[in-house]
Amino acid sequence: MRVPQRSGLFSGVAALACASVLLEISLARIYAALFGEIHAFLALSLSLVGAGVGGALLYVVPSLARPPALFARMATLAALASGATLAAVILLAHREPLSVPAPGSLPWLALCYAASTVPFALAGLALAAAIRHAAPEMPRLYLLDLVGGALGGLAAAGALRAGAPRAALAAAIFFAVAGIFFYLGSRCCEGEERAPGGLVATFVLGSFVLLAGDVGAPWLRLAGIRRASPDRTEHEAWTERSLISVDRPKAGAALMRLGGAAASPILDAKATPPPQPEDMAYALHKDQGPALVVGAGGGRDVRAALKAGQKDVVAVEGDRGVLEVMRGRYAAFSGNLFDKPEVHLVVGDGRSFARRTPLLFRNIVIPSADTVEASTTGALALSESRLHTLEGVGDFLSRLLPEGTLVLARADADFDRLLSLVTAALRRAGVAAPKDHLFACSAAQKTALLARRTPLAREDVDALRRHCRKHRFSEVLAPDRPATPVRSLLVAAAAPAAAARVADGAAAEADLTPPTDDRPFFAYTVPARRLPAVLGDVGALRAGHTALFALALLLAVGAVLSALGVLLPVLAARRRRGHLAPQDAPAQTARASTASSTPSARALAFFAAIGAGFALVELAVFRHGLLLLDLPAHELPAVLVILLVSAGVGGYLTARVAPGDATAVSARVAEALAVAAALSAVGLVPLARWGLGLGAFPRALLAIALLVPFGVLAGSLVPLGVKIVDSVSSALLPWCWALCAFAGATAMALGALCALNLGYSALLLGAGLAYLLAAATVPPAAAGATAARDDERAASSGGAAASEPPSRDAAGVQPEALEAAPIA
Repeated sequence: MRVPQRSGLFSGVAALACASVLLEISLARIYAALFGEIHAFLALSLSLVGAGVGGALLYVVPSLARPPALFARMATLAALASGATLAAVILLAHREPLSVPAPGSLPWLALCYAASTVPFALAGLALAAAIRHAAPEMPRLYLLDLVGGALGGLAAAGALRAGAPRAALAAAIFFAVAGIFFYLGSRCCEGEERAPGGLVATFVLGSFVLLAGDVGAPWLRLAGIRRASPDRTEHEAWTERSLISVDRPKAGAALMRLGGAAASPILDAKATPPPQPEDMAYALHKDQGPALVVGAGGGRDVRAALKAGQKDVVAVEGDRGVLEVMRGRYAAFSGNLFDKPEVHLVVGDGRSFARRTPLLFRNIVIPSADTVEASTTGALALSESRLHTLEGVGDFLSRLLPEGTLVLARADADFDRLLSLVTAALRRAGVAAPKDHLFACSAAQKTALLARRTPLAREDVDALRRHCRKHRFSEVLAPDRPATPVRSLLVAAAAPAAAARVADGAAAEADLTPPTDDRPFFAYTVPARRLPAVLGDVGALRAGHTALFALALLLAVGAVLSALGVLLPVLAARRRRGHLAPQDAPAQTARASTASSTPSARALAFFAAIGAGFALVELAVFRHGLLLLDLPAHELPAVLVILLVSAGVGGYLTARVAPGDATAVSARVAEALAVAAALSAVGLVPLARWGLGLGAFPRALLAIALLVPFGVLAGSLVPLGVKIVDSVSSALLPWCWALCAFAGATAMALGALCALNLGYSALLLGAGLAYLLAAATVPPAAAGATAARDDERAASSGGAAASEPPSRDAAGVQPEALEAAPIA
């Protein structure tokens, strides 16, 4: 079978991108199950780190992939990426359980991340080689690269149902398929070095066999997952969001865990639900409803509502996998709880439901499934909560009847911030004296806070106290008995400014300012002024701020790699010039003179700026797209597909831009992105909150309208930059690509840190500054760029001009080979 080189190249690049995105999402799920959600975020940066490493390697050692062995080397790299994927998955699947904060965990963690980066580095090297040698085809190449990535996102949506390890094996297959395409491309020309077909076939068959073997006799069960004990686990099931495991029933309850962290009990139908502080609202309303439970989980709070006599209970659950467990294997065990006539199940986001429903409730309960350990170690700092924000609590308060109550439960350590949040929401709702509207009690290291829009009467407080004494709950807060000076000030009838001063500075060790939709990190409580001191105390950071510690590590690694990405190629270039043969000196001097008109420093700065800008925009806009697309378990692939396809289309639209015009066009696009980012910093949060009240289809249209312009504009900058740099020296392209990727990885960590402390609006302003820097550093294309590059390509292909199809003597390239960029 003969495949034209162009077809082999484009198909291989698309398959590489598909495999990379599928592997990226699969690893994020595996790392979340093994180490926690923060490591899922870190895993998403591995593709950028790998792409940067691959580009830097190609610039330092050009012989790794260049004609006439270009396709042979790319086929080898793709096959090796398949093998490296298999090795990384096996390493992660069969490692022993290990606590991440433990002293001995860092070497293991470093080994896991290094092994997981290798496939992306090999794929990045192959992609950099494709860009280097097919630069004139970059618009189409970029489109197929991103469309392949979008297909990888769609594949992940289905493959994750079979398990994240199996999805990673599927990624290994796609890497091997990319090797097949490159292999076929190498066979079309007599002068092209043949790819090692045996190596490619070995990894194709090997990955298929391993996947088929796991389907027939599962062997990829994660051994190191953070669960109680493998021997106690009765049921495991992967969903698009996480790994769900259920322990064997004990004392009438089976504990269901999501991702090894969040836990929710499934109660035996014959068992009486044990009392919890969040049930206290029913002491006031008895059997009066309706009731809303946000986060149904294993159904304990639904059972508690039914036990209290509620006849109309609306249960909202956003994870379909949880519902499949409850309506599947544990349906009979739970007494078909979610199918009872009194229970109305809603699949979706609780916040979106509250914004859309016309119903008013007498009881709204928002339980907490987070473990106490996760709350106290800072593992949830990067976890966003749409429910626990000033606007979110306000939405739930607005769905209450005048005498209705809202109950929120959190770990004891989070109570002061919860109190600050609910107090601020009550003030925003027009309550002048919040202390008369609040009551709290605790048990088992969790505290529940009850809030009402109308004041609690004396008899209401007495009823709540009797309920607490009856069940041996500890009273934490009451209208006539605030517990601590800080809490007294937070709920006082003083002006909101006084409470704000308390929240901002009275508690020196914790940030008590209410989270907002712009800064929705309820579990992150490090005051901005204390951030340097916290980051400087490594021991305390690892013990009490594990998410922040992991983020700091990513930032440090990204900064080091970016520095090496600048320094090592510089040293390599100087070394090559030092070994330049005397007869090559005139040609080298001429090329250096040409390059001086477009200093490489400007090209590198431009690519670094657009890499950082895109990462910052992606973090902010991606998050709001997820918020609008209320598609349980499918928001991530949907937003990913929209963003990648629109960016690919933006790149393809640059096909007709001449290299000489690319500089001006790039500057205008970067300036437009800077303006769009600044406008979004002001209006994006209100727009997204308004959109939550719309129906599913209008919200989808709004998400598309939000994501597509950013994708099209940002996606056009990379092909335009490639046109400009290629007009001077295509040898510089891998270096530019490497810095773009390294800057993106660094910006992801820096952007997350910025969002934690300042909010997403500040993140968008940072993206605007990055694009302004890009507009200021756009390198000019070389004068007479087209003719100069044609001469260079003709020289490298044995004298055949780029505008003419090369003959068989031109290093074996057939007329069917890349016409605009002949591979020699």
